[in-house]
Amino acid sequence: MTTTQAPMPSLLHRVICPQCWHKFHPEDILWVSEHQDLFGADNRVPNAQMRFLPSRFSPQAEAIDPRGFPCHRLACPNCHLEIPRPMLELQSLVFSVLGSPGSGKSYFLAAMASRLRHVLPMQFFTSFTDADASLNVRLKDSERQMYANSNPYEIQELGELIRKTQEVGDEYGYAAVNFGSQSVNYLRPYAFTMQVQQNHPNPERRGTGRVICLYDNAGESFLPGMDKSASPVTRHLAESRVLFFVYDPLQDSRFRCLEADLGAGLIDKSHLGSQEAVFQEAANRIRRYSGLASREKYPRPVIVVVTKCDRWAKLIDDDLMSRSAVIEANKKLSDGSIVKLNALDTGVIKSVSTKVRDLLATTTPEIVSAVESFTDHACYIPVSATGASTHINPKSGLQAVRPGDLQSFWAEVPFIYSLAISSAGMIPKVSR
Repeated sequence: MTTTQAPMPSLLHRVICPQCWHKFHPEDILWVSEHQDLFGADNRVPNAQMRFLPSRFSPQAEAIDPRGFPCHRLACPNCHLEIPRPMLELQSLVFSVLGSPGSGKSYFLAAMASRLRHVLPMQFFTSFTDADASLNVRLKDSERQMYANSNPYEIQELGELIRKTQEVGDEYGYAAVNFGSQSVNYLRPYAFTMQVQQNHPNPERRGTGRVICLYDNAGESFLPGMDKSASPVTRHLAESRVLFFVYDPLQDSRFRCLEADLGAGLIDKSHLGSQEAVFQEAANRIRRYSGLASREKYPRPVIVVVTKCDRWAKLIDDDLMSRSAVIEANKKLSDGSIVKLNALDTGVIKSVSTKVRDLLATTTPEIVSAVESFTDHACYIPVSATGASTHINPKSGLQAVRPGDLQSFWAEVPFIYSLAISSAGMIPKVSR
């Protein structure tokens, strides 16, 4: 009796480390030892298992470490930081999130990830899972605080619900690597695997997959002088396919003056610096890293994620918070047959973007000027991580929520729109 083994997955010709951006062939990848005697034996990564290039493998194609234990984890041959296995098999898409301190990046990311885990499988027949659970611990914790809170109907202030993103520390997604006497601090991404499922209405797309690397810096990382060789934590900007600039219009007093109650319950964040300056610094770094000339426009999309739209949506559209960006559409296949599937209505996105852009141009014009002097591919998407459930804590006078009441609005749309306009072809689009 013979047994049939599952076919080995095909590997990419070249792999890029998502931490140090070193390019290498799959056969050069290191393995992470398992035996406890080898803990702390790696000079490059402190307090970690030894990394090694194997010479022996088990029948299951697992590397055998120097103490005879089978291994399962992989690491970059340059920085020795771990690399999710799907990155050897699937092309990567890099997205970067930037914004000033207190702009709402952490809330946006948690709401976006939570919505994508539900929307992509149910509406687009595409799985969205963690490529490496250890990389996504912080994000999963934020999702849990918002949508699986142990006290769902207890009033909790927004400033306390999710921890602020920090600039250093392993628990915040940064890893220290030793190159001789030089220690370098790298930013680790959130990593997800997207795979078109076999029940997708379009058989031509089934099996298509990507690894998504999503980078989130602390706002302080974009202060002038903070990016250096010992802490190159914003180098991902030059590799990114799409930039998400998270902008909080309620931080600006000119915007709050549009209506009397727009500033209710907000903490004054003017001391945290200009949001425009953060974008300008990021733009300057992109030009420097990618060799973009000072007069040359950035050729990729910049999506301005305009947060807290539950407070100001009626300034542009009374019905915005009830509007959907996904519709059912017909798709003609190569054999001439027609299938029905969900698609992103880019016409709705562009219409709303124009209204938001015009509103910002009349109240905070320097933001629009900064973005549009950098790229011709700007899109302004309103988002609310909490929906209409935010209210004022009567005891403190600050914004608060009951986590059990949270219902985000369009938190997933910037990401889905990015895929719809990309060449990956994983999200269908129509324009009405």
